[in-house]
Amino acid sequence: MKVGIIGAGAAGTSAAKTLQAAGADIDVDLFTRSGEQPYNRTLVNKGAAIGLLEPDQIALPATGVETIADTVRGIDPRSRDVHLDSGQSRTYDALIIASGSRPRTLDEAILGRDQALSAGRLTALHSIADAVRVRDLLATTHPARVLMLGGGLVASETASLLTDAGHDVALITRSLLPGARALGEATARSLPNLHLPQHAAYLGRTPTAIRGHDDRITVVLDDGPRAEGDLAIVAHGTLPAAPAPWTGPDGIPVDDRLRSLHAPRQRIYAAGGVAVHHYPRHGSYRVDHWDDSVAQGVHAATALLHDLGLGDDPGIFLPSSPFSARVHGHTLIGAGHPALGSSTRIVSTDPLLTAHYLGDTPVALTGIDAAALVRDWIPRLHQRAPIRS
Repeated sequence: MKVGIIGAGAAGTSAAKTLQAAGADIDVDLFTRSGEQPYNRTLVNKGAAIGLLEPDQIALPATGVETIADTVRGIDPRSRDVHLDSGQSRTYDALIIASGSRPRTLDEAILGRDQALSAGRLTALHSIADAVRVRDLLATTHPARVLMLGGGLVASETASLLTDAGHDVALITRSLLPGARALGEATARSLPNLHLPQHAAYLGRTPTAIRGHDDRITVVLDDGPRAEGDLAIVAHGTLPAAPAPWTGPDGIPVDDRLRSLHAPRQRIYAAGGVAVHHYPRHGSYRVDHWDDSVAQGVHAATALLHDLGLGDDPGIFLPSSPFSARVHGHTLIGAGHPALGSSTRIVSTDPLLTAHYLGDTPVALTGIDAAALVRDWIPRLHQRAPIRS
């Protein structure tokens, strides 16, 4: 039995380790992008971009399976043929697609966007290459003026790290309540109180034009002000990054065992930031953080083993993994997927912990400095409240 795993990040490596640990007669090929060594993406902003770690220090340990650095360009779902950047093709008995995500870019209608990208003053912070670009510029300008476009977990944590490193940061968010989508309104309302004493913040502002110069970048906002910096970092979330035929922005829809819905009987699975799930009594959703991707990789591999008659049924995949970000001396923490919730309940005010409910079922947690409470509550996620007589 030959299994190909497309992507060597959190989901792909955890799937590979799960198949290896099963002790079954399975050969596994783990594909990463051409010229790239698998790395821990959580350390792109936490370590490499700010110069605390070298790129090789955030490499992932070996999984014990063959790793092939040859970008997968396309897959034939019917035959499970994998077409590689090198021009080669390989055929597998089963596939796990864990190709991850790509950063959202600024709208192409924003004047000057492409010129600023070419000038090297506008960048995402998603890959090793992004981290090296940011690190090298920061090394030549200290303190640097950094414009952080975005207000979610990655943007908030990166703004905090850069401020701690002595740089002058301005946070520019499209929402008046940054982080609400990822954290819920109750937790997000505390975010400005963490940011505003530390650095400038333009809340509820949208860039309309960007001017890249040899030595600086200017961002023009919708209500007239201009923010100038040495570098602008875009942190507006991610989109799925799947090989053909799933190359659009929608990702790979999966069933509750992470089998591809487009090829349900073809032994093709998807996990991590590329997978699109459907929650009972809710619409489609996608989760793109490290611990959840690890859990999805394990689940997909376990489902594959079950479908081959080599293991137990893993059951329905439900997101319950924790996530966190350190922001100006405090820890934003949560578990599950808050966007699934239709209502919230305050569990604790000091420390702050909010439970997100879909009907009478808790589906996620978010809070600040509430790690112990989150750990206590995780077993309750996706457990329906008992009906009172």
